[in-house]
Amino acid sequence: MKFTFSEVEAALAQAHDIAEGKRSAFHARLQHLQKLKFPAGLNTGRGRAATYTVGHIYLIGVALELLQIGLNPERAKRVIEEDLHSVAMAASLASQASYTLKERKFDSPTLLYCDPAALRELTTIYQEEDWASQTFFYTGLEDAKLQMAEWFCNGVQRIAFFSVSALVYDLTVATLPQTHDMSEFCALLNEWADPFVHNVTYDLNRPEQPYWQTLIEELEDGD
Repeated sequence: MKFTFSEVEAALAQAHDIAEGKRSAFHARLQHLQKLKFPAGLNTGRGRAATYTVGHIYLIGVALELLQIGLNPERAKRVIEEDLHSVAMAASLASQASYTLKERKFDSPTLLYCDPAALRELTTIYQEEDWASQTFFYTGLEDAKLQMAEWFCNGVQRIAFFSVSALVYDLTVATLPQTHDMSEFCALLNEWADPFVHNVTYDLNRPEQPYWQTLIEELEDGD
């Protein structure tokens, strides 16, 4: 299942209920991510249009959710790339639970969360690491309830959650508008996530995986 940029833009606009009169502004947001070389690994070249897979669409969808909670595109890119394992685990859990869904209701939704910490760089405790990256992780609803009780009772000030289950459902409906068949989209998303789920490391020395290999090449080229 392959998509052009215009198909991706249309699907994501539908998934985020973007008003028709605001589509140009939304298009510019996606182009900003594209200029940041996100997602990495797109099949592009001089005179060649990008070809997007289900994995690429999901990554952009996650980036847009991070924008929704206050991160700028540069931070969203960094958060995702610094913990792609969490992003992939959330995709795997959400897709496995969504194969047979017929409506947008979830018994136990999969969530991603972080502290957006949008003002952190202005504070006296600011350090170079991005606090959104440091707090970024996946969870289920029941675990989230327990974690929130512990966090906020012990002084945590803020945390932002978004539903990966809802994101996967919306992307399926947007990319397969005629059938709304979850199984094909979820199978391809699970296939994309699998190598990142089962080969966990938190550095870029992973040449056997195309996404990370692209990042390595960009770093070596000085980009």
